[in-house]
Amino acid sequence: MNRGLSRKAKTSLLGSLSATLRDYRAREGLLQSVATDLYESLNTPVSLSCEILLRYGELEQLVRKRVEPHDYRFSEDFRNDYQAVSFLKKAPLEIEGVNPEEAAKEKFLEAEEACRQTNTRIRHFLAAPLKEASGPVRRVLSHAQAKIQELIGSGPDCREWLYACRFGPGAFNHPRARGLTSLYDKLQVRPSVSPDMADLGALLVMSQPQWARSITDCEIEGFWPLIRREDLDLIPGNRVAFVPKTAVIHRAIAVEPLLNLYAQLGLGTLLRRRLKRVGVDLDDQSANQRAALEGSQDGSLATIDLSSASDTLSRALVALLLPERWHFALDLVRSKVGKFEDRWIRYEKFSSMGNGYTFELETLIFWSLCLGVCSELEISPEKVLVYGDDIIVPVAAYDLLEETLSFSGFTLNRAKSFKEGPFRESCGKDYFGGFDVRPFFVTEVPKDIQDVFGLANGIRSLAARRNHDGSCDWRLRKPWDTVVRTIPRTIAQNLRVPAHAGDTVGLKCNWDEAQVSNFVISNKDGWEGVSGLRYQPVPLEGPPASNFLGGVASLLYRLSDGGRMAEQLFDVPREGWVRWVDALPDSVSASPRQLRGCSYVLRNGAFYGPWTNLGEWS
Repeated sequence: MNRGLSRKAKTSLLGSLSATLRDYRAREGLLQSVATDLYESLNTPVSLSCEILLRYGELEQLVRKRVEPHDYRFSEDFRNDYQAVSFLKKAPLEIEGVNPEEAAKEKFLEAEEACRQTNTRIRHFLAAPLKEASGPVRRVLSHAQAKIQELIGSGPDCREWLYACRFGPGAFNHPRARGLTSLYDKLQVRPSVSPDMADLGALLVMSQPQWARSITDCEIEGFWPLIRREDLDLIPGNRVAFVPKTAVIHRAIAVEPLLNLYAQLGLGTLLRRRLKRVGVDLDDQSANQRAALEGSQDGSLATIDLSSASDTLSRALVALLLPERWHFALDLVRSKVGKFEDRWIRYEKFSSMGNGYTFELETLIFWSLCLGVCSELEISPEKVLVYGDDIIVPVAAYDLLEETLSFSGFTLNRAKSFKEGPFRESCGKDYFGGFDVRPFFVTEVPKDIQDVFGLANGIRSLAARRNHDGSCDWRLRKPWDTVVRTIPRTIAQNLRVPAHAGDTVGLKCNWDEAQVSNFVISNKDGWEGVSGLRYQPVPLEGPPASNFLGGVASLLYRLSDGGRMAEQLFDVPREGWVRWVDALPDSVSASPRQLRGCSYVLRNGAFYGPWTNLGEWS
């Protein structure tokens, strides 16, 4: 390695690397070649059948192919076949005769019909409970009501709610603007809001004087503008959109009006805080993951996943279980109607993905139902864990919980719910008899260098996990090499990153492999760790700020965000990563698909902390 490059030579090399990164385009057919190598390297009857399906273009059969854990005795056999059928399952492939968006639209309408039936059933239940539900289910619902009341109280604290309101990272529904995500946009555009929330929305804007000055363009010093309904853009509700989920179906989401989402996120924060008081930490999935491991080892715990949980959270169920004041606040800020295709529909569901409190609300409801089941069966609730619709309960509670969930309008995803056998999955972890068998899913057809980095790093990280992070499984060396060979040599040599770096920022490698780089150096002057290159995401800036007041409002909003702002403004590392502006997800966990709304720049001197290795190929 040439550590003696002059500053001028390094600057020239950086310019050349940046140009190469920008101009790079992945080789056509790369994903098919890598998949073929993977199937052949796994070398099982199932993986070889996948290779045959791929070779003859039977993509629909390939991405729909499944394996059942109960058909296997040994974790190694299941792990290999599970990886084979999962590799391309989430890739956005173009498959003849398959329209993922149309499939998602059908599922969306089916969920609305399911909610309509649930609303009717619960109304009848309120009129004649003995007729509509069994005794145990009635008692479970009563227990659930009491648990929710005890945890969250009779209603939200208005001052706490006001201080908790915030902007989200994504776009919002607006009658004249699409795709606005930056903080400048959100603080300068006429805020969109649903009609029934307009008065509250005006008050929320006035609670932040700089925001009020920005949207009224009022520069009178010391004047606090009055915001009226006329200063807001009233729209009926949210807009239904679809985002990739698997190769055969997309996922329905809703893009909310700006002020609705601002208030929804505040209520979501309040619910999250209260859930944390009883050990339900929605900032940490590790408890669910450990419980899935335990359940796969001793069979004492069942893992449950629900189909379209958010889209089947009915209006009547929320009204039944939540205290009246809480229900009023949540109902006030939600979108009652949504624009689906070219028409407005009135929702049978209470809220959907895209609403700022849906995740916390569904967690609260599932948690209360689980505790209600445990109370009814006199089972200790100590092992109950809920994270969204990822539910873990003692096996003895499974059957009554399924009955209760079914009455409440939810459907178990039987392909991902397990109460018997050695397999359990929850919160992104899959275990078979205590062994990690989580597969690597390709989520992009490689096009640019970030996609190729993500593919190479995903394969190598999988190889390390398959050998318990002590070394890398040699069977995955060939597909990894196939990817790396398509990366220009100067990039593959110099853009080296440690195992803990983001998947799209460089090529992950061991410390000894990184020594070929001209930029990876150990820090001096007492700083522990190393620095190197990073191909990092930065936000795509919208139009320049239309007025100075918008810039002031944006800065004040960010400064009020405390520690997160310190990371964003001053590039302070957080657990080895750099967190960027609100418009971006963390580079640690973000997939290339999530980072489509940003550009990339090559940065020298990025701090990585102590270098982490993946292990040698063996």
